[in-house]
Parts: sequence; structure tokens; C-alpha cells
Amino acid sequence: MIYIDGLRPDNIDEMVAEGKLPNIKHLFYDEGLRFQNFFTTFPSNTIIANGVFLSGKWPENTGLKTQSFFERFETRRPNFFKRIWERKRYPRYDNLLTETDVAPGILKEFRTRTLYNYLGNRFHFSVVPISPYTAPPAWPHVAANTVKKLYQATAEAAKRLDDINAAYARRYMASDLYGRIFLVWFPDMDHEQHADEWGQFGKIRESIIDDDRMIGEIYDAMNRGENKGKIYVVLFSDHGAYGGRNGVYNQPFYLGRDFFYKTLKMNVRGPDYSITHPGTDSESFAFVDNMGRGHAEIYLPVKDSLSRDWSRPNTLYELEHYGLGPNRKPVNLVEALLNLDLSPQNERPEIDPHPVEFLMLKLSEELIYLARKDGSQALIGARREGGETFYRYMPVKYLKQDENGKIEYKETFSQDPLGYLKSAKFHPEGFDTVEAFLKEEHSPDLWLKASYETDFPDAVTVIAKFLNWSPKLSYLAQARDPDMILSSAEGWNFRIEPIKGSDHGSLARDSMRATFMISGPNIQKGTAEEPHRIIELAPTLFHMIGYAKKTDFEANAISDLYSDRTNPGGS
Repeated sequence: MIYIDGLRPDNIDEMVAEGKLPNIKHLFYDEGLRFQNFFTTFPSNTIIANGVFLSGKWPENTGLKTQSFFERFETRRPNFFKRIWERKRYPRYDNLLTETDVAPGILKEFRTRTLYNYLGNRFHFSVVPISPYTAPPAWPHVAANTVKKLYQATAEAAKRLDDINAAYARRYMASDLYGRIFLVWFPDMDHEQHADEWGQFGKIRESIIDDDRMIGEIYDAMNRGENKGKIYVVLFSDHGAYGGRNGVYNQPFYLGRDFFYKTLKMNVRGPDYSITHPGTDSESFAFVDNMGRGHAEIYLPVKDSLSRDWSRPNTLYELEHYGLGPNRKPVNLVEALLNLDLSPQNERPEIDPHPVEFLMLKLSEELIYLARKDGSQALIGARREGGETFYRYMPVKYLKQDENGKIEYKETFSQDPLGYLKSAKFHPEGFDTVEAFLKEEHSPDLWLKASYETDFPDAVTVIAKFLNWSPKLSYLAQARDPDMILSSAEGWNFRIEPIKGSDHGSLARDSMRATFMISGPNIQKGTAEEPHRIIELAPTLFHMIGYAKKTDFEANAISDLYSDRTNPGGS
């Protein structure tokens, strides 16, 4: 499994057509099967997507919903020794990309089984975003022999993960006859595209060309001896990216500093920054998780910025009447965020100056509020029945919540935030009109089939799976739910760095659409148009290797892989 972080499938198509990727062309375009409509989860970020891919479960079950873990209060009493040695202050937050033990700890806490739990040593991986340990035992040795300056090995290794992971695969995976699934991560391209105005469509393509060379070397190293002609190769990404095509880059909007700190005069913390007004209470703050850059999760004290009350998320009413301390008027945060206008700093006249496309928040365990910058609103309702969940997407207008929590609205079919009502690419399967389709609840699979060609594919399901919790984890909602979630608009991100490039995390199609290709014995050749999700990867892999033991995956294996269905094989 070659995992190229953030790789866009349309970019690969172009590079193959230009003759720049000979190994990918041979394996996947000449001899393999390419899935044209393969989608990640929301937010379209590395940690969340890896949690879903490794477990075959939705975020509502894995507990991994963000790249920067925030918890208002403790939800699980630690063991005796941790109570002695670890004095955690609440609210607490961790960067799951740099504190590599946190994400595996969350999965373990909720007894979420993953590929490495099911397979043990038969799942052989390089350094990857989520694993039981930081690196395989032999990996530091490979790193030391790959870097140019040994005395700077730690710093250099972090910038050359593609080279080191590939070298590790050639040496240690190729000689491992016990392993069944091998995972090699190439993160460099995604890291570099964030700081390039052309994203992955400019000079960053050189990184993809290097990856293509290393894919060929790894394949040659593994496709020999007893393995020759028997191995399957998977090329996939955890998410896509928006911005960069034709040099139309994303401009940074430092949401925490420029809105919460400067405009609202609040203290602000984030996963990699902290800003405090001199002479104020540093423990009164807003937490803005912008780790996806294309999305942001906002956590606030209850009712007022100075309340220091972290007992629960705010209601919609409280967010629309949010206090800023004594002698200051309350602010309607929902309206203020959706109406943000960056015209004075907008560098591109073709880009709308409003950086927030969508705002989401949870009204209850069964109801989610979705608003767009054009004023359109909708509700996403969830109903569980017999282990299944059905969702309804209801366009509304004039939605308001009173102080007691009562919600009033008027249903409408003139406009909706996701644009499904007016989209020629929305397919209301089994219904004469989109309006008729939206009047009923549907399964996640039906929502995917209906929306996969639109600007916001699979949005109803992935928003609900992100904001809701499974019944067994519903007790976490008060401590871990964000007050609001923002999805950025085209041409903008929520970076703190003054750099321009491409990003991910948002609901946009380019961010949600990922890469998935397979090559190997008896695999069909060509393209598959049927839509699929990243949650289907784990069950598909297990089907391919003939894994017969019980699993608790929440998705089925992709069935149409083989040319000869009577003799699918598996290695």
C-alpha cells in the first residue's frame, strides 16, 4: 500500500498523460483499476481519515474527530499511577500530529480495533500518522543511513520521510515473508503543497515524480522470489486538496488573531499558538483548532467569554447572544462569522472575499444546524433503527432558537446550503425530483450515490458522522463537541502562517475526493465510476487477503475488483 498524503486523482491523471509517472502508469493505468469517485471523511484531514481507514469505523465510533484534541473536562478517571504523575489541567488540548501517542491512546481507550490489532506483525508499516509506536525498530537505523548530515539526523529525517520510508520498505518489507499488508507513507508532497501558490500543480510535482520512482523500486524489491506475480499494489490518499490549480492559491485568514483577538478582544489559544491581552485573565479564552487549515473548530466558555465555564458547548441562542464581558454588547457569532468580509486584503478579484463558506453546530444528538454565507440554512436529522442510521437533509429558513432551547423554522425548497436543489449533478435515485428526495430520510449509501458528483459530495453523511456520537460514546458530547465548525470558502484557509498554497479539511469536492487505485493478479483493468468511501478500505483489504476471523467494520468490502469473479484469489 503506497499512501501519498493529500494526492489528488485529477493531478495524477494529468501527470500520467504527460508521461511523467511511468511506474504509476504501468501499474494502475495499464494494468490496474482506478476508482474515479473515492471520498474521505470530514474534516478532510490526516488523523481523522487514518482513524477511519485503519478501523473501518466512522469518527462517531473511533473518537478521533480532530487533529487537535480538545476536552473541556475529564471524561475518564485515570489509573492510580497516572493520577500521581500526570497532573492534567482542564480544559486540555493536544496536537495529535506532534504528540504521536495521543491518537493511538484514544483508539485504545474506546477499544477500537484497527489493522494492527487484527493482524499484529502481519501488518507491516513504515512511520505512519497513527501506529502503536513512533517508528518500527529498524527505522532509525535506516534514517541515520539516509540523511546527509548525521548530526542533524532528527531535523533532516522529518523533512525526508518519503526517502526514509521508501528505503525502509525496500530493505525490511521486501524481506518480510510473514507480512500480509505493507503500508508505506509518503507525506512530503502534502507538506510542501501548503506553501506553494500552485499547490500540487506546479514544482511540487517533482515530489510526486520522486514518489513514482520509489514506487517502482519498492515494487521491484517485493515482486521477486516467492512473491513474484502474486502481490497486489494499492495507491491511495487520505484526502485531496483545494487550491493551486492555475495558480489560484488559498489566502490565509488568521481567524484566532484577526477575529477573536483583535475584533472581539478575546484571549485565544490554538494547537500551535496562544495570544493573551496584557493584564487580562489568561484562563479566559477561546480555543480555535485550525489544524485542517480548510476548516476550524471553535470552543468557547458558556454564555460569556469571561465565564470560565467549560461545562458544555453553547446553544445556538447563546452563540447568537454571546457575552464579551462587562460593559460590552453581546455579539451574534454565527452572523459575524458568516459575514466576515476580507475585501481590503483580498489579492484576487475573482475570489469571493468572504472566507467562511459553511458554519455547523449541533442542536441536539439528533439534529445539526448548517448555514452558508449566502444566508441559506438547513437541518440534518438523524434516526437510528436496528443498528442503522438514516439521515434527512431539510432546507429551512428563518431558523431561530429561544433562550429555553425551543427551535422554530420554516421548511423551504427554494434554496439550500449544499446546493442540491439546483444541482444538475444531484441524482435523487428512486424519486422524480430532488424536492421529493429531500422530504424523506435515506441511508448513508443512498446519500453518497445521490450527491457524489456535486460540489459537496457525501456532505450530509460525513457532517452527521463527525458531529454525532454513537450511543456508547454519547457521554463524550458535553466534553468534546465544538461549539461551532467552520468550512472555508474557495480561495481561503484558516492558517496562522502568512503563506499561500493549497489546503484540505473543508467540505469542498477537491478536498474530499481522494485517490484509490489497485493493481495485481486478476484485478480488473480500467476505471470504476461507482462512488466509494475511505471507510471501505479496511474490509476490502481483508477480503483481498482472505481474512476469515470476525471483525466489527462498519462498511463492506468493495466487490467489483476481479476480472474472474469465480476465482478472485488473494495474497
